[in-house]
Amino acid sequence: MVMEEEDEESHEVFRFYSAHADVGKSGIWDPQKHKYYYCDITQGTFHVLDLIDMSREDHTVGLQIGAMALIEGGSGLVMAVRDGFGIWDFDKKTFQLTATPFGINSGWRMNDGNVDSRGRFWAGRLFDTDETQPGMIYRLELDGKTATPIIDGICCTNGLLWSPDNKRMYCGDSTHKKIYVWDYEEESGTPSNQRLFFDTAGYFSGVPDGANIDSQGYLWVCFFDGSKLVRISPEAKVDRIYNMPVKRPTQPIWFGEKLDQLLITSASKGVNTRIWPESGNVLKLHAGVRGQLKNKFKLLSSPPNPGHQFAIDLHIKGTIAALRSFL
Repeated sequence: MVMEEEDEESHEVFRFYSAHADVGKSGIWDPQKHKYYYCDITQGTFHVLDLIDMSREDHTVGLQIGAMALIEGGSGLVMAVRDGFGIWDFDKKTFQLTATPFGINSGWRMNDGNVDSRGRFWAGRLFDTDETQPGMIYRLELDGKTATPIIDGICCTNGLLWSPDNKRMYCGDSTHKKIYVWDYEEESGTPSNQRLFFDTAGYFSGVPDGANIDSQGYLWVCFFDGSKLVRISPEAKVDRIYNMPVKRPTQPIWFGEKLDQLLITSASKGVNTRIWPESGNVLKLHAGVRGQLKNKFKLLSSPPNPGHQFAIDLHIKGTIAALRSFL
């Protein structure tokens, strides 16, 4: 059920914004700037919604965007795109590809991703025309240029998350309809002891897509083609099931003064919108439990350019020599 006016205590789903996205995903709420960001994967665009006047800025990256996150300090966005990782600069309104771990136009593309508690950006690749091929999850280091391969064998990365105590890491494989869990060492960013957390095939139609986690460690998982949002306990028990007014919900993010609401992106691509008219819109749900803001990427400051510094030194030395000859 979609309602236009919200009762904060209800668990109904509301239309938050008529985005009409092809494949909306990777929402970010920035409470300091009163802005909501989301991308449209297949269009290679991202959008910035001003929550004060509901005006929208549209930006084109030119590559499919799998995931994105704010950079600490407010300079821009880190993105996982078709050819790897890159940075969008807010001031220049430009995108720079900074890491291409699997080459350009290789057939692979980055899909879902997230930032860990130490500010590192993780994302997984999938093969665009054959999602049964085993992919790789990479960790983008804080220099913004080094993409370290960490986990192989996940075909379609979705719902990359960490538990509130950062001792567990979760990731879904949409191709196989499974969610996995690892033990996680927070300081080094090292997952280990991969095991099956939840096999969704026997419970829900569709596939596990984007997800989030609340303060109690429960996962909130969207089921693409299943029209469901499901809350799953740390013990892998289904706790709640929400029927979505869209066939393809894609990802929930925490929102609101108490961080107890969810904004949920969705897809309209491949959907009969006469049957599912809310497809592609951003939906809102009062969850009644608290979540957390998305972590920011802690990009290190760029080191000085040695060649540039060398040119400055030569200029200074030349100026001193000229002054000496004049004197």
